[in-house]
Amino acid sequence: MKRMIVSVALAMMLGSVSAAEPPLPWYFALGESSLQLRARVPVAHQVVLVPDLATLVDEVSKWSPQRQWPVLIEDEHLAPMFIRRFKPRAVYRRASIGDAAPSAAAISAAAAAAWGGSGGTSPRAAASAAGLPVPAGVVVSNPRDPAVSAAVLLAAGRGQDIVWLSDKAGGSGGTLNRGRAEALMGALEQAVAGTGLRWDALGDDIDTLTICRKLSGKATSPTETAIGGEDLVAITDLLGRSRGGRRWAVAGWIFGNASRAAWVANCSLFLPRVDVWMCDTYPNSQPWSRWGMSPAASVLEQASYAVDLVTDATLETLANAAPTGLSADLALMNSKGNADFFRVWADQDGDPGDLPILDRPAALSMIHSWSLAAPGNDATVGGRWLDRGVYAAVGSVAEPQLSAFVMPELFAQRIAGGVPFLVAARWWPDAANAMSRPWRVNTIGDPLMLAAPPKGSMRRLTPPNPPRPGDTDVQTTAVRAMRAVETTPTDQAFADAIGEVCLLGRDQMAATLWEAAVQRQGAGPAAAAAAFGALFRQGERAALLAAWTRLSDPSPLQGDMLWAAFGPSLGEGSSDDVLHALSQAISPGAVLTRTARLLPLLSQRYGSGAAVAMLQRAESMASTQRQRRLLAKLHKRIAG
Repeated sequence: MKRMIVSVALAMMLGSVSAAEPPLPWYFALGESSLQLRARVPVAHQVVLVPDLATLVDEVSKWSPQRQWPVLIEDEHLAPMFIRRFKPRAVYRRASIGDAAPSAAAISAAAAAAWGGSGGTSPRAAASAAGLPVPAGVVVSNPRDPAVSAAVLLAAGRGQDIVWLSDKAGGSGGTLNRGRAEALMGALEQAVAGTGLRWDALGDDIDTLTICRKLSGKATSPTETAIGGEDLVAITDLLGRSRGGRRWAVAGWIFGNASRAAWVANCSLFLPRVDVWMCDTYPNSQPWSRWGMSPAASVLEQASYAVDLVTDATLETLANAAPTGLSADLALMNSKGNADFFRVWADQDGDPGDLPILDRPAALSMIHSWSLAAPGNDATVGGRWLDRGVYAAVGSVAEPQLSAFVMPELFAQRIAGGVPFLVAARWWPDAANAMSRPWRVNTIGDPLMLAAPPKGSMRRLTPPNPPRPGDTDVQTTAVRAMRAVETTPTDQAFADAIGEVCLLGRDQMAATLWEAAVQRQGAGPAAAAAAFGALFRQGERAALLAAWTRLSDPSPLQGDMLWAAFGPSLGEGSSDDVLHALSQAISPGAVLTRTARLLPLLSQRYGSGAAVAMLQRAESMASTQRQRRLLAKLHKRIAG
């Protein structure tokens, strides 16, 4: 692939750099090295499913400079979602090699082995010896943290060294105090200095930090912030800075259990990012219009992305935008609001549950206050997006002011120019821009993940490897499971068959199996849970409703799917079954709008007692003062 050529004039436009800087500034160099690595290492068109971290580490060690492939820890939601987008020609399942936690040395050795390294060679040295460009950065993890699954994948995928940071740093929804934040900054500096690489300035060997471990999402800043007197900052905008606040690296953060963290890494390494959904809820007046989406849409369309732009978006618009799931690789949205709600056009407020369901994994940039205040909580705006399948996210941890966010048009120019997605979301060092100092925008995901234009940026696919001894071809097990239901049409047998075909991305076949389960009295709670997502994506509304009635413990995501399917048509003509099901699908993060829509219908059809009972259930799920206040108003209206 030809070397990416970027003019000094373009660099000046995108980053406010001076003409004296080199032709390829650090932010473009990050993108080019990542792009070159993608271009030179083919991908076997297969997915290998493993049951645990130890087996994942062993599987990654089998990569080579001639071939990599996705390795997922199997689960029921994220693995099928990845496979639907990747569309592999083969899916293999490996048996466990033993679930003993691998050591830090074993993890680093596996990442080095992926580049042909052995005998204590580091991943970076092994990749460099193979003649491959290594993007400027390191992976930061803790061998005892489950998110180390992402660390081994990304170290192997990028040829980067892992530095180990065992210091305690809180949980995703917490806030580090000033002393602990400063101590963490110091420990991180000591860890990267121990690599022997140049690290303390942009444009050297370490310009990105891929942090794969548990952290607090916020901190009290020990250094000067963007706005004086306000010292609460995002953890990813604090780490990678000196004690004086000067940036020396851009951080991305991956956390969660081992299967989710591994899924995030695989999405970043192997999935395309060509379809863009843009949702503009801002008024066409200052200052909001500067952060509108239309100019950005034009930039991306000219760069050959497939763009779906929604303007003047209302809750009804969102409900109708993706009744069977949003098929977007990139989602760019603006809205007003807080952690527990988002405000769209015409000052309508939506709950997190009103956000679109994702059909495929997506990277998200959301201009919205407080969206990532508690990213591990699915009752918040950012948490709901992450739960639904967002693997990279840009959002704020507190009120940041509009100017904290890079304008969408500039952001689009940057990613279309080859700047990594999370790097493009940052204000780069510029003495004239206060927002280049530590502030409140968090960047979740792989900081080297590219969203470059489709042409020339797709990974080269090669035929799958033949199955190895001990590997199980999932297509074979799916056929076996489907044959089993012919003789043993039980709930569990149908659940097994449906689960296997869903794992292969064959939703229509899953819907057919569900129909057979209903006809043969094998449609119980296990089969219903296995089929539910496929029925939603296939638009099988009647079957979806039937499956809902059989679920033993519906998840918030299943409730969101039910509302996405039936909410747009909810009205006086809705059946009793639909009203009953929708009233059951009220959950934390999806309380206000659903209650407000159902109350008049329940009151009219069944009387005020039924409405009050549902309202009391909703009140028990309220988690904020705002929710309790608005529900009290609804209660007073019903009582009056």
